[in-house]
Amino acid sequence: MTMLDKLKLSDKSIHTTFATPEAQARKAFLAGLDVQIAAAEAQTNGDTFIRRAKRWVDDPETGERILRDVPIKFRSWAWTDVSGKLMVTVRYGNRPLEVKPGKTSIEVGDQANLLPTLNLLRNAVVAGELDKALLAAKQSRTTSLKKAS
Repeated sequence: MTMLDKLKLSDKSIHTTFATPEAQARKAFLAGLDVQIAAAEAQTNGDTFIRRAKRWVDDPETGERILRDVPIKFRSWAWTDVSGKLMVTVRYGNRPLEVKPGKTSIEVGDQANLLPTLNLLRNAVVAGELDKALLAAKQSRTTSLKKAS
């Protein structure tokens, strides 16, 4: 038996795994939703959430370009309406996503319900319940980007 025979080989690739438009939209949306969940967890624990990303910056001492972990702007989907209820506007990119026709926000109530609501939304996305809405948002976003260029 050769060493390669000990490995469990597969014919799957990243291109076939995320080949469908639904899977691509779901993956992009889940990335944004995971950031919102991390922010809600930090807020629940009493910590401040700082979103960070890798960026190339010029080092002031040497003048070289260095890859650094820098804070970037974070936009929460949660907001409070005039009656004091916590709401979550679900977004795909920078646009509100219609969870159901004409409905872009979820009424959470109070801060204690935010994390369970976001986790429930994540489970619904993983189950494929928002695939039609995600595809519609992706196509709308694509057409508006083509018009701009």
